[in-house]
Amino acid sequence: MSTRETTQRNVGVSAALVAGGAGIVTGNPTVFMVAAVALVYAAYQAAIGDPEPTLTVERHVEPADPLPGSEVTVTLTLTNDGDATLPDVRVLDGVPERLEVVDGSPRFGTHLEAGTSDSVTYTVESRRGDHAFTGVAVVCRNLTGTVEFAEQVTVETTVSCSASVDTVPLSGQTLSQSGRIPTDAGGNGLAFYAIREHQSSDPMSRVDWNRLAKTNELATVEFKETRAATVTTLVDSRHTVAGNAGAPTAVQFCTYAAQQVGSALLDMDNRVGAAVYDSCETLQPSANRAQEQRLEAFLEGVVSGSSENRDSSLLDLNTRTRRMQSPTEMGDRYGIADGGDAVATLDRSIPSESQVVFCTPLLDDRAVDAAKRLAAYGHAVTVISPDMTTDDSPGSTVERIDRTARLDSLRGTVRVVDWTPAEPLAKALIRATERWA
Repeated sequence: MSTRETTQRNVGVSAALVAGGAGIVTGNPTVFMVAAVALVYAAYQAAIGDPEPTLTVERHVEPADPLPGSEVTVTLTLTNDGDATLPDVRVLDGVPERLEVVDGSPRFGTHLEAGTSDSVTYTVESRRGDHAFTGVAVVCRNLTGTVEFAEQVTVETTVSCSASVDTVPLSGQTLSQSGRIPTDAGGNGLAFYAIREHQSSDPMSRVDWNRLAKTNELATVEFKETRAATVTTLVDSRHTVAGNAGAPTAVQFCTYAAQQVGSALLDMDNRVGAAVYDSCETLQPSANRAQEQRLEAFLEGVVSGSSENRDSSLLDLNTRTRRMQSPTEMGDRYGIADGGDAVATLDRSIPSESQVVFCTPLLDDRAVDAAKRLAAYGHAVTVISPDMTTDDSPGSTVERIDRTARLDSLRGTVRVVDWTPAEPLAKALIRATERWA
């Protein structure tokens, strides 16, 4: 703890002595009394001393892992562990730069008797990501205000603001390999599906012994099969607009949704890849352990706007990651006069059995056309659309009406998840699943 004197006490004492001497010499009682007061003040200050404060600083946040956009209550508590009274204690908490204080103040002053505590409470609004608090600035002054003790106290506190997606509803477009997606086919599984006539090739473990005991007829129990799927997360990288200054852009929200969905699907033993609309870059689907790292590196490149920023150690030829020819290049190759077709290019680059999760803000009709055409090509399409039209400006109001019309035109053809970024993506997925059911 650093210490500094805010006034020159020795100068004050010297001045008091000079004034007292002058009062005696001149016989002026008024000057002598002023000097006496100053000497008593200096004597009192010397008697009480300036013991270094002993403080304990604690910070408590509730909740520690909030959802994006929710409020977090921060309580800062100071305890005087010393034997002396601290007459003037001033504190400034180290609020993370990206968290806005919406109620109260992280700055306060107090008076602490020996062994007592005092606290301040304020509220911040959470944002996505991990936010670490910096040190707490503490300043203590003595009773006369002539000596100041200052210290930066480290209290490690981190607010982790994320809403991970635990499950992603998919259609019945699956692979023959085992997974976790329920199907309408009977076979090996856990949930009961049907009872059928026994065949000689059926395993004995699936014989319905109760039926045999009652009717003396052999029957086989079938269970509902669960299979894996191939999924391509398609990111619309064309719109770098943001709802407010400093807020995440539409591209950032779309890549965030793709990363959350891709991670959840990989945890469910599915084959997951990624693609970009409409640059036609693709990351081929895979289900191995390194795919999540490849997916993260691929999507980071989408946010940065350049494939050169991706980690070449993760995205090499062995991962079957490639940049497909652009629509213009495809047009030159196939003689298409209008410069090519991004949707047709993507359809050629992703597996025919792949489902598509299209993350797009739906700010134009091209995105709607792309979703419908991918569905027409035989891909089960789910559209996840972050709403970027949340402010009250006239332009945003008009765009909100147009976006609502685009959402309505998609429903009935593809699955649609209308996601307001202020709420967790997982909540939007649950709400959409209930509507589909």
